[in-house]
Formats: sequence, C-alpha cells, structure tokens
Amino acid sequence: MPVKRRNGVGSRQLQDVIEKFRKGEIRLIRALEDESLISAKESKALMTAVDRAVSQKRSSDLLEAAQTVNSKLVRVVQRNRTGEMERVDSELEVLYEISRTIQTTSDRDALFQRLLELVNDVVPYEHATLFVKNPGTGRLSVGARRGAHVDLISGVEFENGSGFSAWVAKQRRIIVLPDLHRGRRTDDVEVASFASIPLMVQGELIGVLNLSHPRPKTFLDEHVRILSLIASQTASVIQRFLMFEEMSRLAITDELTGLYNRRYFLQRLREETDRARRYDHTFSVLFVDVDHFKTLNDHHGHALGDKVLVELSGLLKKWARSSDLVARYGGDELVVLLPMTDVASASNAGERLRAQVAAHPFARRKRLTVSLGVAGFPEAGVQPGAIVGQADRALYAAKASGRNTVVSFSEAMQQAGAA
Repeated sequence: MPVKRRNGVGSRQLQDVIEKFRKGEIRLIRALEDESLISAKESKALMTAVDRAVSQKRSSDLLEAAQTVNSKLVRVVQRNRTGEMERVDSELEVLYEISRTIQTTSDRDALFQRLLELVNDVVPYEHATLFVKNPGTGRLSVGARRGAHVDLISGVEFENGSGFSAWVAKQRRIIVLPDLHRGRRTDDVEVASFASIPLMVQGELIGVLNLSHPRPKTFLDEHVRILSLIASQTASVIQRFLMFEEMSRLAITDELTGLYNRRYFLQRLREETDRARRYDHTFSVLFVDVDHFKTLNDHHGHALGDKVLVELSGLLKKWARSSDLVARYGGDELVVLLPMTDVASASNAGERLRAQVAAHPFARRKRLTVSLGVAGFPEAGVQPGAIVGQADRALYAAKASGRNTVVSFSEAMQQAGAA
C-alpha cells in the first residue's frame, strides 16, 4: 500500500514572526539613514539583504541579515565616537559584545547569563535579575539572574505580572532608588541601592532588568546613562533571539494541534533509524487515524473536526512517554515515534490509547474511535520509508477489518495472505 502524502496546515504564525523581523530591521536601517549615520546606498544594500533573507524563510538567512545590520551599527558607533576615549572604548566594547552574543550563543540560558555579565562590566551590582516578556501571555518571567533574586514589592499584580519589575514595565522608564535604608531583608539579602530598567525596542517592551547593591548610592548618573545606552541594544538582542526561537519552533510545529509536523517527524525518524542501526536498538512507529472523520466533517463542519483533532492531540500528549515523539502526519492522521520499543510493546501501548480515545467525550459529547497501525525496526525494514510504509499498510488493514482496533504490520501481511 503506498504511503499517503498528506500535508499539514501551513503556519501563518511563522509568516507573522518573519514579517515582524523584517519590519524591525527596516525601521532600524531607516533610523540610521535618517541620522545620517549611513548613506542611502548603504541603507539600500542592507534592506536588500534583509528582504533576500526574508524571502528564503530560513532562520540561518535571517540570522545572517541581523548580523549584517548589527555589524554596521557597531561600525557606525565606532566611527562617530568623540571625547573621553577610554570611557567610550569600554562602552563600545560592551555594546559590541552585546551585539555579538546572538552570533556566538544559541543557548537561551547561556545568552541571558552572558548579557548580565556584560552589564556588570560597566555597572557595578551584587544581584541582578533579567525578566523576559512572554510573547504569548505578555507576562514577565525570570530569564536569568546573578546573585540573589531581589523584588521590592512581591505579591502585587500588574498588567505584565507581579512585583516591582511589572510596575516598571508599566511605567516604561528607568527607576533608581539610591538609598533604601532597609539593610538586611527578610530573605537575608542586603539591599541599599536598587535600579530597574525597562528593555524596549521601538516602543515595544521586551523585558526588565533589576540591579541591586548593598551599598547606598551605588548607581550614579553615569551608570544610569550607560544603562539607558545598553538597554536598547540588550532588548534588541533578546527580541531577535526570541524571534529566532519562535521561528524555529513554528518551522517544526503543526499550527492547529501544536504537535510536531510531518517534516520534523521524518527528520527524527531518519535520525532514530541511524541510531538503531549503529547501536542495534529497536523502535516502532504507530499511526493513528480517526474513524469516519470525513463523515464528521461533512455532517458537523470543519470547525468541529478541528476541535476533535486538537482534543485527540491532547490525549496523545498525555498518553505518550517523554521519550516519544508525537506528530501530525497530515489531515486526521497522527503518528508516534516510540524509541527503544518493539512492536509487541508498541501494540500494547496503542491498545491503551485506543481504549482511552473510545472512552473520551469529545466536543459536543461526540464519541469517537481510532484505528492504529504499528511497524517496527528492523522487522518492517531498515529504511525510514519502508517502516513508514509498513505502518501505513497496517493502518489500512485496521480500517479494513472494522476500525477501532490496533493492527501490526505482520498481522496486516497475514491478513493480505489469507485474502
């Protein structure tokens, strides 16, 4: 039986993130040109690089475009520096290093920790907490910290979350408290100086940076000036990193169900096949298909069909082990990669899933069933395509034998032989 090639839903979210990236880069380039920091020719070249990267829709191209703009920004700052050369050199070095972090660090925790280290190079502090806004909820959460986590007003709710950082996010201006006269706090952290800096990019809040020190009047006017200078660059780096993360996530995620998409499943299947050959391991593939799904769509509409798929996906996520990979293969067909699992164990797991689905009340109290096909390495083949084909064949046999059942590839072959 040939493998069905049904494609998943395209990700409008990914397109929106890419367009947001493009607009942000273009605004930055135009700002440089408006300030006569770059020529019209340089501006056009940079915009062309951004547009070319966006048309490719690959994270690597977008990162290269961002690096190009960042490098230009650093060169502009360098060639326009005047006075107090030693101080400016230090600030420029920090600005340059902040800009470089996104090029040299791909791990979120490492990136955020590096940003806090760079701030400490030009502003003294004992404790620092970097809050980052969740693009989905709009709330602030701790991205990284050095020393202790200090919050002056805990338990008070604001639009972006709770605590002093959320209040500063609402005010959108740097707040410096030079002498708190509070000494040692109940959490045994001594705080006398406190500064909270909103991290903004072109009017958009990205996060908040809190700094504290046990000595009064630590944060001088010069430090505030430096913080305002590096806050925008830090926010820009964080924004770009989060956008790259989101683009990477959307590129491998099905928009409707939140499961992995077919392309990512096939990539992981190839990797698992190579690993199984190398270490003489086994694994199984389990196909799941909603019985009479077309009838459900025809009689009740695609909106209900979508709700059913979302609920079914939620059931699979709860049923699956942490090592399993659940994906939407296309249409109403879902697929699970079960590492280190033979066909018999995968069939037993599939039977438990089948029973859970049959007992679950779906949207509008609909009772639904699923058919499942199972194939494994190496019995069904040693190539990814062969294993997927045998699992798909087993699923077809489950449908042909009355639905609401689990059929392995060997059982499907026996049924075909008997016929």
